[in-house]
Amino acid sequence: MHFVCDEVGIDADQFIDGLAQNKSDTEMAREFGVPEGTIRHLRERFYKVESITGNYGQD
Repeated sequence: MHFVCDEVGIDADQFIDGLAQNKSDTEMAREFGVPEGTIRHLRERFYKVESITGNYGQD
């Protein structure tokens, strides 16, 4: 997840904190200065790929 976040210029730890705080895609997009679709994609990846494969923190 860290690698993917780095590619779009987002701090992975802050992104994960935003998820933990149940922030909306819109809210996080504003905070990180990226399009809402970028946050949506990262959220989907986190919940569908990272959590299923157990790769959280390993990329």
